[in-house]
Amino acid sequence: MRSETLAGRRCRWSAGAALTVVSVVTALAATAAPAWAHNALRSSNPAEGVSLPNSPTAITMTFRESPNPAMAQVVIVDAAGADLVAGAPTGAGTTLTQPLRAATAAGTVTVTYRVVSTDGHPVQGKITFTVTTVPAASPAASSPSPARTSAAAPAPTTAAATAPAAAAAEEPMQPWGVAFVVGLLVGLIAIAAALAFWPRRRRRDPPSAPAPAGSPDAT
Repeated sequence: MRSETLAGRRCRWSAGAALTVVSVVTALAATAAPAWAHNALRSSNPAEGVSLPNSPTAITMTFRESPNPAMAQVVIVDAAGADLVAGAPTGAGTTLTQPLRAATAAGTVTVTYRVVSTDGHPVQGKITFTVTTVPAASPAASSPSPARTSAAAPAPTTAAATAPAAAAAEEPMQPWGVAFVVGLLVGLIAIAAALAFWPRRRRRDPPSAPAPAGSPDAT
């Protein structure tokens, strides 16, 4: 009777220990992914794919972490290939703001960005939106004088050539981080299983033989 009571206590203790291990593993798995995640774009204004009646004066991009405006590279071109960047970007918290010039042609505006967060991790990507209406050019601007035509030089559009590749905005979790989480889960589950089955194995052992009659233990 005493051995059965002891075995029952051990079984309950092992079940409690296994439940505790599973709870710890679940908590670690839930918190590990955000710890290894990198910075990424959360939203923008104008948003991806939106259609606007007029050209915006700026675009704002909100990230998971604060970007460094001094290390931000933003290239913006309209449907005609004209450079729309108007000045340096500014930052406020996790938001980066890039002033824009008015689009010269109706159509798709492409924003290519590359920013570096406070932890030094670079993030790059692309945002596109559509402008349906552009300001009409004045007659004087559309018909310049011959002297002005001869003196004017075509504006280079090398900014578009230096745009970073439109890659995915977020890099995956590092391989060593995934291996660490998987190894931790496997090890803790193995410990929980060993603790749960150990009392059962002890109960299967044959009981000790009773002391023979006449021996001191029999009394």
